[in-house]
Amino acid sequence: MIPRATATALMIGVTAWAAPASGQTVALLQASCIEAGGGARLCSGSAIAAQALQAQVGLLAGTGVEVPGTATTLGTRVGGGPRLAFSMRAGLVDMSAPDLSDPLVTREIGAVATTIHGRVSAGVFDGFQLMPTVGGFLSLDVFGQASLLFLPEDEGVSEGARSYSAGVRVGVVREGFTVPGVSVSVAKRFPDELAFLAAGGPAVIELAPGVTAYRATVGKDLFAVEWLGGIGYEEYDGTVTIDVADTGGSGGRVQVSSPLRSDRLLYFGGASTTIGIVLTLSIEAGWAEGFEAVPGWDGPHDPSSRTLFGGLSARLTL
Repeated sequence: MIPRATATALMIGVTAWAAPASGQTVALLQASCIEAGGGARLCSGSAIAAQALQAQVGLLAGTGVEVPGTATTLGTRVGGGPRLAFSMRAGLVDMSAPDLSDPLVTREIGAVATTIHGRVSAGVFDGFQLMPTVGGFLSLDVFGQASLLFLPEDEGVSEGARSYSAGVRVGVVREGFTVPGVSVSVAKRFPDELAFLAAGGPAVIELAPGVTAYRATVGKDLFAVEWLGGIGYEEYDGTVTIDVADTGGSGGRVQVSSPLRSDRLLYFGGASTTIGIVLTLSIEAGWAEGFEAVPGWDGPHDPSSRTLFGGLSARLTL
């Protein structure tokens, strides 16, 4: 007879075979852990927790609109020099994952993680005029960001981390009297490595996350307030190491390390107002979609649940 753990791993592996092959999936990571000798429930919870933390930390490193408070590219200064913007954002993300301190994984952790982003943006190209009242086509901004991520240490996530981002934003049209501002952007984010739970517990996860973030944003100034909304798409990847207790009763450990990739859509909206021409204050909120259900998982954390996020920003444009 086939051992139960092996049979479970084979069933999960067959299910995962039909999934996209662009990177390791949660189901394949789960199956690898079970095949190596880990308990089915603990392996499932660990794989789901790895995906949840990878995505939530990735979202914390970037949240919504790339240049706070505007969907319109910055443009250049009179005379052709780059227009500069310096911004600070305080953001938050509602984090949740299976609680791996319980070997039966009957509980869920939940906490609000916070972040501070410092960003420098530069408008380097004004774009092309499509018609007398419509311009800014293919205008270009570049930006860089440094972030401090304050992770929920009391829930077992490593104490804190940094993240760095760089990207470009391309204008579709510049906001005018007759048209809204529309832009698209792409950014790469590089959060620090992090760990979930201390060594020696039922399960320990180590992550080296990476993020590619895409945004499309539209905004219009109405009654001295710029209202904006957007849609995003994020790809999460990086190496995941899962270390769980061996179910064979030997007191040993099982360790599995592999790449993990996932992606999801997110939606956001916000409002901003400008004070004294150069200072813009803004607020934003949104949610990110969940992921596909994992075969055989009936634990307290639902992988398909949404992730909420928000932020407050101040931007100085020169």
